Amino acid sequence: MKFFISKNQFFLGLFIVQTGSVFISSQTPLIEAASQDAWIVFIACCVLQFIQLFLYEKFHMYFKVNRFLQTLYSAYWLLLVVTFLADIQKYLSVWAFPLTPPSVIIGAVVLISLYANFSRPESTVNLGVLLLPLFPLIFIFLSLASPDLVWTNLFPMGNITIHEWGTGLKEAKFAFIGTELYLFYRAFILNSEKINVKSLIKFMVTIGTFYFITIVFILMFFSLEELKIVPEPFVYILKSQEVTFIERLDLFFIFIWMAWSIVTVVYLIFTISMFMKRTSTKTMMIKKIILHLLLFVLPLLIIAQELFEIARDFLIYGHFLFSIIIPFFIIVINKWRGKNAEKA
Repeated sequence: MKFFISKNQFFLGLFIVQTGSVFISSQTPLIEAASQDAWIVFIACCVLQFIQLFLYEKFHMYFKVNRFLQTLYSAYWLLLVVTFLADIQKYLSVWAFPLTPPSVIIGAVVLISLYANFSRPESTVNLGVLLLPLFPLIFIFLSLASPDLVWTNLFPMGNITIHEWGTGLKEAKFAFIGTELYLFYRAFILNSEKINVKSLIKFMVTIGTFYFITIVFILMFFSLEELKIVPEPFVYILKSQEVTFIERLDLFFIFIWMAWSIVTVVYLIFTISMFMKRTSTKTMMIKKIILHLLLFVLPLLIIAQELFEIARDFLIYGHFLFSIIIPFFIIVINKWRGKNAEKA
């Protein structure tokens, strides 16, 4: 598939995928693992994430995958989207549409994704631009809870054990799921645009601040005991705020998050479609329809069997496998082959 994107489109797409899929669900497991030190662990994770992106940028030209690895990555992204769709339905059934059948909610998202993936690649990639005005609104609404924050909830600090550090970093890393897309889309950036250390720092500061603010707000709004009984603390903070111009801030945020989630699904399915063997237009349409039928059926199975935790565990360990371990071996092997070829 031939198309090109700008550096800004590249980082925007990466930002949307990494935040859209786990933004609501990533904070609580991290706080459960690291308690009051969750924000410290997250900062450390951001540093490690920056190093990972720096190495990606330095060695991305050696990342070349064969058909088998393309299929493997596609299966992983399919699991990510399926789990994400099941989560979307779960959150919407609690906060917005408690009486709507799961098949209707998932079906609506899948149909939008199908329509978007029949469009031109350039149109699909530009969908993220529509979300830009909505992101500041989230933090404007969140700032309304500032009078209710208790800063002493952040203490005591520094009592975290080595085991808690390890568990906390694992949970914090989940916030950056989809990092491996950097390696796949890097080749589509216009040759006239360069990515340097400054670009990577800007991106990490942006996405890191995005998550960091929510973690600190949740820690200061709830005690650790309260967090054990509050399922989605970020949404609950918004629900607790009363404003005159909107009756329910949480519902308004849910609609923003829905648009955000749909674009994330479209991006991931678009990426899977890129690896489909190029055939006639009619055959490609059939393949995409079959793919979206799977997206409709599989989330319903997760919901029916209540496999949310199992699917999440697969994604966490899959994230380490597909974003760190496999790229490491591919880059090392291809770099070694390149040196041998030069010697020959």
